[in-house]
Amino acid sequence: GGGGGGGENEGSGMRQERASTLDQIATRHHRRQAFRDRGGRRVHSIEDPTLLHVPQSSGGASNISGEDGGTSTATAVIAFDEDSESTSEKAQRKLLELGHIGLMRLVSKMPLEVQQQIVSDTLPPSFYEMLASRSTELSRGHLATGNADSSKGAVHWFFEEATGQWDFYFFQGDEVEPSIPNVPDEIPPTIFDLLHNFDEYALSRGTPPNPPPRPQRDVEPTAEETSPQFQILPWIKKTTVSLGFQRRQLEEYIDRNVSWEEVTGTVFLAVMVCVIAALVLSLIDDYYRGFWLFWFCWVVGSAHFSLVKSVHSDPASPTPGQNHITAVSRAIYFILVGSLALVLNAVVSQEDVVLTPLCVYGLNVNNLAVLKFVKGALLVFILCLPIIYAFGWLPQFNTFIIYFFEQLDMHIFGGTAATGLFCAIHALLRSVLLCIFIWPLGFAAFYALRVPSGSLERLNCTTSGTVDPMDPVNCEVENRGAFAVYLGVLFAVSFVLSRSTTNYQYIWDAIVHGVKKCWLQLRKQRDSRSISAADDHLRDPLERMYRDTVCKRLLSDIVVAVFILILVTGLNLTMIFCLSKIPAYVIYGITGLLGILNHYLLPQIRKELPWLCCSEPILVSREWKTFEVKEPPKLSILEKALQCTLFLEKNIFYPLTFLFALNLSAFYYKMKFGDIGAAVVMTIVGMKLLRSSYTELSRQHIVLIFTVLFFKFDYGHLSEGFPLDYFILAILLNKFYDLKLKLFFIYIYIVPWQTSWSSPCHILIQPFLIPHAPVIFFQTLLASILGAPINPVIASTFFILSYVRPIKFWEKDYNTKRADTTNTRLDSQLEGVRNPNPDHLDSLFYEHLTWVLQKSLCGDLLLGRWGRYSSGDFFILTSDRLNALVHIIEVGNGFVTFQLRGLEFRGTYCHQREVEAITESVTEDEGCCCYDPGHLPFLLSCNKAFSSRWLAWEVVSSCYTLHGYSISENQAHLVFNSYDYKRCYITYYNKCIIYKLIKCPRLRSLLSNEQIRAALAQLDRPDYVEPDRIFDDVRNADYNHSLGGVTRALFEELYLSFVRVCVQQEDLEIECDSGSFLVTLCFAYSLLGRRMFFQHAQAGSGRRGGDNFMNGLYRMFLGDARPNHTNDEWVFSDVDSIQDIIIPAARIALKVHQDNFTIWDEFDAPQGVYEHIADVEKNHVVTHENDREWRNAVVTNKPSLLALRYQRSDESYIFPYKLIHLSSKFIKFRVVKINRECVRSLWTSQQHELIFLNNGDSERGSIQNHKPSLRNMINSSMDLPFGYPIYVSPLQTSFADRHASYSSTLVNKISNPYESWKVVHVLKDLCATCSKHIQVQGSRGQPASKGGGAPDTPAQQQQQQHLAG
Repeated sequence: GGGGGGGENEGSGMRQERASTLDQIATRHHRRQAFRDRGGRRVHSIEDPTLLHVPQSSGGASNISGEDGGTSTATAVIAFDEDSESTSEKAQRKLLELGHIGLMRLVSKMPLEVQQQIVSDTLPPSFYEMLASRSTELSRGHLATGNADSSKGAVHWFFEEATGQWDFYFFQGDEVEPSIPNVPDEIPPTIFDLLHNFDEYALSRGTPPNPPPRPQRDVEPTAEETSPQFQILPWIKKTTVSLGFQRRQLEEYIDRNVSWEEVTGTVFLAVMVCVIAALVLSLIDDYYRGFWLFWFCWVVGSAHFSLVKSVHSDPASPTPGQNHITAVSRAIYFILVGSLALVLNAVVSQEDVVLTPLCVYGLNVNNLAVLKFVKGALLVFILCLPIIYAFGWLPQFNTFIIYFFEQLDMHIFGGTAATGLFCAIHALLRSVLLCIFIWPLGFAAFYALRVPSGSLERLNCTTSGTVDPMDPVNCEVENRGAFAVYLGVLFAVSFVLSRSTTNYQYIWDAIVHGVKKCWLQLRKQRDSRSISAADDHLRDPLERMYRDTVCKRLLSDIVVAVFILILVTGLNLTMIFCLSKIPAYVIYGITGLLGILNHYLLPQIRKELPWLCCSEPILVSREWKTFEVKEPPKLSILEKALQCTLFLEKNIFYPLTFLFALNLSAFYYKMKFGDIGAAVVMTIVGMKLLRSSYTELSRQHIVLIFTVLFFKFDYGHLSEGFPLDYFILAILLNKFYDLKLKLFFIYIYIVPWQTSWSSPCHILIQPFLIPHAPVIFFQTLLASILGAPINPVIASTFFILSYVRPIKFWEKDYNTKRADTTNTRLDSQLEGVRNPNPDHLDSLFYEHLTWVLQKSLCGDLLLGRWGRYSSGDFFILTSDRLNALVHIIEVGNGFVTFQLRGLEFRGTYCHQREVEAITESVTEDEGCCCYDPGHLPFLLSCNKAFSSRWLAWEVVSSCYTLHGYSISENQAHLVFNSYDYKRCYITYYNKCIIYKLIKCPRLRSLLSNEQIRAALAQLDRPDYVEPDRIFDDVRNADYNHSLGGVTRALFEELYLSFVRVCVQQEDLEIECDSGSFLVTLCFAYSLLGRRMFFQHAQAGSGRRGGDNFMNGLYRMFLGDARPNHTNDEWVFSDVDSIQDIIIPAARIALKVHQDNFTIWDEFDAPQGVYEHIADVEKNHVVTHENDREWRNAVVTNKPSLLALRYQRSDESYIFPYKLIHLSSKFIKFRVVKINRECVRSLWTSQQHELIFLNNGDSERGSIQNHKPSLRNMINSSMDLPFGYPIYVSPLQTSFADRHASYSSTLVNKISNPYESWKVVHVLKDLCATCSKHIQVQGSRGQPASKGGGAPDTPAQQQQQQHLAG
C-alpha cells in the first residue's frame, strides 16, 4: 500500500496471489449487499471494486488499499490466519472465495468429510446448486450425532454413489430458526469481524492513508431514494411525481400490465364501465333508488377494482395464481349486461311502437310486457353480480364466448361441439352466413306460394288454434318450383355442414396445399422434386393424412351435394309430399322403429350386461371367446346389418320425414309468420332438423316419437307444425337428458351404503344433505337448463352450482411435443438421461394408442362396438397396463373428434382398486340379500343386479380389440451376471462391428484412405499386441495373457471366418485373407469400439462389477462414443463411422446376445450369426427410448423393439438396468362408459378445491378411491396441475373413411362417390361388352350364348373381379 511501507518488502508472488484472491471476491460482490448477523449488526460488503493489493503483515492480517496510494475506496479489511483456523472456518473461507456467501452459515450442519472436500475444492458445482436450493430445509436442523440419532431436526448425510455427490435427509423438527434464504446468518468472526470493527483494526495495525467511509448502521433508505419517479408531461420537469411505494410494495396493491395492448384494453374497459353506468343512471332513473343506488355504485366500483387488482384464487378461474382474463371479465360482463338493458329500455320507452301479436304455443311472444320483464331481470342481474362472482357462477369471458356460441350453434342451427374459441366463432358465423345465403331463396319460394281461396290471409292469436298446421293444400306444380329448389339447396347445404368439422384448420390447410400445387403446375414445375418440396413442411404423417382425407371428403361432399340438390328438387316437383298426411305418418312410424332397433335393442343385446340382468352378451363377436387375438377383428353379420339399417335411417327415412314435414307445414308458416318470417323460420328449423339427423342420430328417434305422440294425441291444439314442434322438443329433451344424468350421479354418489368416508369432513357433511335436498334439486334443474356441471364441494355429498363450460371442458389446447434426440441439447442427452422419468417414456404407448384410435374410432362407433354414444360422452379403455380416458367431443357425419388422457402404468392403491372393480367377475356373486341361493344361468344374482344399477359406469364391451404392443421388462443384469456372459457379448459386439463395417457404403473409401492406412500401419504386423491396460483376458477372447494384450493373431483366428462370410454375402470383390487391410480395418474398429466401451465401464459408479459393465453398455447404447485415446485418432478421418458402425453394433449385439439364450444352436457357424444379425437389423428396432427412431418405430407399428432403460428406484436400486422389449400384437380392451356428468362434476370439484379452497394435500379425501364413480381415475386424468396424467393427446379427428373394415363394405362404396363411380364405370363397360356381343351374334343369325357376353380382355376381367369383390 501507499502508506504502509511494510507491505512493499513482501515477495511479489505472495502479494499477487492475495490480490488475485480478493479481486475475485470484489468482482463477485461489487454491488451493495447488506445482511445481518445474529447480533443484529448490519454489514456492507465491497461496493467499489478496484485493483487491490494485499500485503501480508507478520500477524497474518491483510489490509486493503488502493494501488495508486490512496485513490481507491475499498471498504473491507479481511484477516486470514491459516495456521489457527479450524476446518469449518477454512470451509467458510473457501465458500467466500467461491462466491457462495449464502452457504457459509450451513457449514456447521455439515460433517467433517464434506467440510474437507469443500476446502480441497473437489465437489462439483451441482453440489452447491443442490445446497442452495435446500438451504432453508437444512437450516431447520442440527448435525446428527450418529447413525442412530433420530431426534427432531437431526441431519444425516450420505454419499450417493449413483450420482457421485453428497446428499442429506433430516427428521422434521418443530422449531425453525428464523433465517433469510441464501443470506448468511452466522458470520465467522475470523473473517467478518474486521469488516464491522474497521476502526479497531486501524488503531492496532496502522491507519491507511485513505480509509474507507464507515457505513451507517440501521438506517433504512427513504422513500424518495427508492420510490419510482415519472413525469406526467415529459417536456415539463415540474410535473414529476414520486410514488410512495417501492416496486415490490406497489405490486401488492395493483397488478402489473405486461403489454401495451393490456394497458390500452384496461383503460378502454374502465372508461366503458363509467359510460355504461352513467347511461344506466340517467336513462333508467326510475329503477335504482336509495340503498339500491348505493349498491349499484358498489357494483361499478368492483368492476373498476378488478381492472386494477385481480382476485387471486378466483372461484371462476380455471388456472391457479393470477389470471388476467378473469380480471377483465367482470368489467366485460357489466358492460354487456348494461348495454342489453339500455337497448331494451330504448325499445320499451317508445310510446308509439305497436307490436303485432305473435302467438307461439298459446303465448304472445311479441309483447312489450315480455321486453319490460327482460329489462327488469337484467337490471336485477347487475345488482347480483358481486354475489355471482363470489360463488363463481360466471366463467372467464373467453370460456363464456365458447360456451355461448357453441350452444347457439348446436341448439339453433344443429351444429356440433366447438374445439376452441376461434372454432366456435367460425362455426356460428358459418351457420349464420349460410342461413343468410339460403333466406332469399326461401323468401322467393314463399312469395310464389299462393294462399288457397277461402282461407285466411294471416293467422293471429285468435285463429291460430283453429287451423291444422299439417293440412295439405295447394300442390299446383306452377306454384312449387321455387319451393322445390329452396328445399333442394337447404338439404344440400345441411349435408355439407354435417360433414365438416368446426376445426377450420383442416380445410384451410387443404386449400393452401391446393393453391400451392396449382401454382407449381402453372409455373410448369411438375417434377417430383418440386411437388415434394411443397410437402417438406409436413413431416408428421398424421398431418399429411388429415390433409389428404379432408381433400377427398371435400370433393366427395360436393358431388353428393349436387346429387342431393337435383334429387330433392325433382322429388318435390312430383307433389307426393303434400298430397296427404297418411304417407307422412307411415314414414314417421318406420323411422321411429328403425331408431328403436338401431339405438336401443341392438346396443343392449351387445352390451356386456344386457339390461343389467344378463351375465354375458346375447350376441357376441368372434373375439369374445378368443383368449389371444391373432388378426384384426372382422365384420360380423350383425355389424353389416347394423350398417345397412343406419344407412337407411340416416340417408333415406329421416330426409323423407323432414320432406313431408316441411312441405305439409309450408302454408301454415306462410299464414302465421308471413313470407319473410316463414323463410327465416323454415331455414333455421330445417337446417337444425337435417343437421341433427346426420350428426346426433342416437337420440333422434326419441324426439321423433315424442313429437308425434305429444302433439298428435295429447296437445294437438298447441301444435305449431311438425318442424317447429320437433325443433322445440329437441332442445327440451336434450336438457331433460342432462337433468337425468345429473340426478343419477347425485343419487349414486350420496347413497349411504356405498359412500366412502374419505375424511371426517365428509362424515359431517352427510347428515346435512337431507334438509338441503330441495336446494340441491333446484340447482340441478338450473344447471341442466344452463348446461353447467354441479360441484360436489371437496367431493362430498353437498352440491353447489358451478359456472358453465363448453363440451370440451378445458380451455387449454394441447400440442404435445415429445422430448427426444432431435429437440434436446447434446449435453442433456449424454448427462441428463440418468434416471429418466418412466412416465415420460411410457407416454409413447398412449401416443401410439391415440394414433390407432384416430384411424379406427369413428368406424368402430358406427359399427356399434362402443355402444350408444353422443357428443360429450366419456369412455375408459383398460387393459393389463394401459388405462386411458377417451373424451368424445365432436360427433359429425362420418367423423369424430376426441381426446385421450393416459394414466400411470404403475398406479396408486386407489387406482388399482378401481381397476379391479372394472375387471372383477360378475358370475361369482350368488347372493340375494343375506343369503346365497345362486342365480339362474346367463343371469346375474339379485345382489349383483341391484348393485350394478348403482354405478355411474358400465362395461360396454370386454373384447374391444386394437393393435398395440405387449411390454415386457426384464432385469438386464441377468444376461451379464457372469464373466462368460460378458465375454460372449463382447464377441458378438466385435462381430456386429465387422458386419456394419462391411455393409458400410463408404467401405471402399475407407480402404483407399491413405491417412487411415498410414495411421494403422503398425496394426498390419501379424505379431501386433495392443498394450492398453484397459483390455483384459476376462472379457476379451482375443486377449493373450502371456503377451499382456489383445493380439492380431488371436483376432484373425476368431473372426477371420466371419469376415469372409460377410464379404461373400455382400458380393464384394475385396481381399479378405489374413494380413489384408480389410482385416486390419476390422481389427482397428474392434479396438476402437471396445476401448470406448471399457472406458465408460471404468467410469461407472456401481457397487458391483456388473453395474460397471452395464454402465459402459448403457453409455454406448445411448450413443455416447467419444474416442479419447491417442491410438484412436485415426478415426477422425471419418468421424461419421462412429455413429454408423460402432453405436449400431453395440445395440444389435445386445439383441443377438439376448437371443443367444433361446436359439443358441443357430450361433455355432459364422453363417448363422450373419443371418441372425441381418434379421435383427431388418426386422427389429434396437435403440434407446429417447431416440426419434424409437418413436417412429412405435408409431409405424414395427413388429419388435428393444431398449435398455436405466431406472433407479426403491425396488431396483441395486440393479437399475432393464431390458424393455415390445412385441406387436392385438390387445383386448375393456370399454367402460361413464356418466358424463359424473366426470364433469368431479373435475369441477377438484378445480374448486385446489384453486379456490387451496387444499393441496396429496392425500386429500376428494381423490380417494370410490368404486361407484371411479373418482380416483377420473381425477387423475385431469389437466396438470390438477391431475397427473402421463399423456394428454391433442384433439384428434377420426374419419370413417380410414377404417379398413367399414370402408370396404358395400354400403360405404355406394355412399362414396369415388367407389360409386367405379361401380358405374364397370357396369357400363359390362353392358357395352354384352351389347356388342349380342350384336355380333345377331348379325351372324345365331342366338346369344347362355352365359351372355363375358369380357374377353384382361382389363375387363379385372373390372369384373373388382365388381364381384
